[in-house]
Amino acid sequence: MTLKILYVAAPVFCIIGLGYLFANFKKLSLEPVIEILLYLTIPALVISSLSKKQFVAHDLVVVGFAALVVVVGTGIVSWIYLSVIKRKDLRGFYLPAMFMNSGNMSFPLAILAFGPDGLAVAVIYYIAISFLVYSLGIYIAKGSGGFAEMFKLPLIYASSIGIALNLADVRLPEPIISTVDMLGAATIPMMQIALGYRLHSTKLANPSISISGALIRIIGGVAIAYAVVTILGIEGLNRKIIILSSAMPSAVINFVVSHRYKLNSELVASIVAVSTLVSIITTPIVLMWIME
Repeated sequence: MTLKILYVAAPVFCIIGLGYLFANFKKLSLEPVIEILLYLTIPALVISSLSKKQFVAHDLVVVGFAALVVVVGTGIVSWIYLSVIKRKDLRGFYLPAMFMNSGNMSFPLAILAFGPDGLAVAVIYYIAISFLVYSLGIYIAKGSGGFAEMFKLPLIYASSIGIALNLADVRLPEPIISTVDMLGAATIPMMQIALGYRLHSTKLANPSISISGALIRIIGGVAIAYAVVTILGIEGLNRKIIILSSAMPSAVINFVVSHRYKLNSELVASIVAVSTLVSIITTPIVLMWIME
């Protein structure tokens, strides 16, 4: 079992590490890469993954609701923490504590550990988190107008198409399927390399607060996810992917949002970096637990 966990986790962190090392030798802007991911490869991966496993509406609702509870739950824990340390001014703290890296890391872990079916469930979780980031997340950062941002990206449209085709049991023509499969296949390594590259330029700010944010994100996320799947009686692959995705470190998109709206961006970047480092230890432990 330990060897299998190593086989699952090692490739993910190795590719992230390659992105980090690449930043030592080549300086470039990640903006074009992010644009390609957001507008081409991620929507393709969503449609491709949703076409590989037949879902029922219950699966979509259960996984989406669990993601919502984990986000809101870690938000409440963050509010309590900031109240205790009397730092309610650190509104940016909420972003990395609430929104996990359910794409860059969860996708490869899901497919390596549980195959295409696991990836399909991870995609549903990712869709729910993405909707929340581009609505609730931007509302936290901006104050208003966050929900409109969601409709400026193709993710919502790709998700709607993929879910509709899945529930209607409609298969796209083979040339189209091959196209979205090829585009989608580029997503996972590109996201991991981009994450490693971004982490290279991150500096540690407010160490104690950064560590607390990382622990709320990972430990708090796992605890809330476990409570949700237990209370709702969620079993099987849905249960495993919900716990795995909820255990992921903070998403890099949190830094992008905080930087754009000038909201504690250094602290946000620091929590993203610390949580990613912590996940090197916690991810194999969570995998070992859910794969028993």
